[in-house]
Amino acid sequence: MEQIDLASHQDITDFSDEEQVSVNKVNHQFQQESRLKGIVREFTIFNDVQCYQRVIRKHGGKHKFRINLTYLDVKSERDFILADSWLITAAISAVFSFLIVYAGWFSQLKFSQSMLTLMAITSVSFCCIAFLIALLRTNDRIVFFSRHGHAPILEFINKNPDSQTFQEFKDTLQKQILQARKNSGLSATDQLKLELKELRRLKDETVISEALYEKAKKRILKNRAFTS
Repeated sequence: MEQIDLASHQDITDFSDEEQVSVNKVNHQFQQESRLKGIVREFTIFNDVQCYQRVIRKHGGKHKFRINLTYLDVKSERDFILADSWLITAAISAVFSFLIVYAGWFSQLKFSQSMLTLMAITSVSFCCIAFLIALLRTNDRIVFFSRHGHAPILEFINKNPDSQTFQEFKDTLQKQILQARKNSGLSATDQLKLELKELRRLKDETVISEALYEKAKKRILKNRAFTS
């Protein structure tokens, strides 16, 4: 994994570092890769409280940002989206291919061999394409949200590169979040204010959308600690 460059402007994200955070210590590094989708995700926990994420897309450039772990919720949520419509299409195409083969080999009806061959090839090809699209559109993600605003911040590919390695990193990240929160020494009100500031920065860097930021902002402003 290459060295963290917090000041680079070569990526898609308008990456800014208003706090001028320097990298003094690297705690842990983790990398995920989805070759089928052409995506590489790199995560670096540094200075005990910061997490740097860089996403590299084969055909879509790079995207990176930094988040203070103090403002993350230790709990994560699984977001599993199955492209069932394309899987059904692939299954129907496979059945149709079988029927064509059956008609050509076992049926007593007379069919044009060249026509049956063309239909079978077309059906099998469509089945493979539909199955490939289903794999590309199916997502199994683990998402960490901001603590009070519940805005999605860190996103991981579930069980990648394997279940054990991913679980170990997930456990490490959760322990680091708890430790960062414990060492912050911030009051409840200050935590809310600084989380809102952090989310505003991420919104300006296009990490989260304007709509997600406004939704998170409303949740934070309604918090009892903020209104008291």
